Amino acid sequence: MPHVRRKRAREICRGSSCKHLSTMQTGHLASASPRISLLFLIFLNLQTYAEGLNFCFDGSKEGNRLNSTVIKYVHTNTGLQCIFLCVQLDKSCRSINFRKISNGEKNCELLRDVHSEKPDLLLNDDQFDYYLLLDPNRKPPEPVSLSTRAQTTQMLTTNQEMASSCKELLQRNRSLSNGVYHLQNTDSLEQYQVYCHMTELSECGQGGWTLVMKVDGNKNDFNYSSPYWTNKETYAVEDGLKGLDNKQTKLASYWSIPFNNICLGMKVNGATKWIALNYTANSLHSVIEDGTFKRTTAGNEAWKSLIDGPSLQDNCNEEGFNIQGSYHFGEQYSWHMNIRIGVVANEQNDCYSCDSCIGFGTSITGCEDDVRKTTCGNMAVCNQLDNKNTAAFGYILIQ
Repeated sequence: MPHVRRKRAREICRGSSCKHLSTMQTGHLASASPRISLLFLIFLNLQTYAEGLNFCFDGSKEGNRLNSTVIKYVHTNTGLQCIFLCVQLDKSCRSINFRKISNGEKNCELLRDVHSEKPDLLLNDDQFDYYLLLDPNRKPPEPVSLSTRAQTTQMLTTNQEMASSCKELLQRNRSLSNGVYHLQNTDSLEQYQVYCHMTELSECGQGGWTLVMKVDGNKNDFNYSSPYWTNKETYAVEDGLKGLDNKQTKLASYWSIPFNNICLGMKVNGATKWIALNYTANSLHSVIEDGTFKRTTAGNEAWKSLIDGPSLQDNCNEEGFNIQGSYHFGEQYSWHMNIRIGVVANEQNDCYSCDSCIGFGTSITGCEDDVRKTTCGNMAVCNQLDNKNTAAFGYILIQ
């Protein structure tokens, strides 16, 4: 048998048209590169597990990630295990992203798209390796035939594959309009209805946005301490299916859909402003539920653009999820500023005594027991910025 050489594309194959790795001899592996040896040892461990699966894959795109819709997240120890699961778990899986440092999280992303069809989605990312399944029998999913009447329920027939996000639906059929669609949770297989915004959303960009929540800043249902931020219970689903109106909601998409981008909107006096956050997670629930702070990088000016005539100080500018701050100076001066999604700021060059903010899911108490009932919008306390208190109606969508 010829000496094992490392191919540029590093294909590992099974089946009549591919090399049979099971016929390799241990002696030859000893002289091969350590990487090939390691891959073969992993292959031996998984050979029984993968019996009957015929496949090849191309692992030449290391240090890259395909920024496409993820159909399922799983945890694996290696990229090879990830591509095995692509073959076994989902017949529509055609490629994978493998995050090399997982910290115990689900680091294997199963994808339907491939980089050859969507080269603009292939991004340089040293944290990931991108593997392509070389299987001529696997094809892109057929477009879903749906009624495109706005604001009506878009029903899938029983022989059509359920989509997991609005973006996936739009990728299948670019003619879809804004309205209500059925989606399926890729883990629990639960089916549910959701509002999809299929047209462009101002600063957030192209359509395919899935509505998650609508928050009325004049009501207390979604303040920072509300259990709706940490549980998996819906709120006023019917109001969530009416689109971007002024009725509060929380939909099952809050815990069901992985995303790479968040679109945030605030409506004040009938005018809605939007910003986009680049953030990747298994779901919005997974980001917020544990209560730990997670940073975003939109910037002070982006947050201020959500409000006409915003009031936000120049320092600190700590932004992200689960912001919690409190300051105590005797009995008279004691305040706290807790925000589920947003930014806090200060006139001093520190983040210990912030007294202005813009955000969603807020619970604010200023000096001298100045308790604010506003749960979404722009606020300032302790005689800063004229004690600003602008309530907004907030929209949270993901993609």
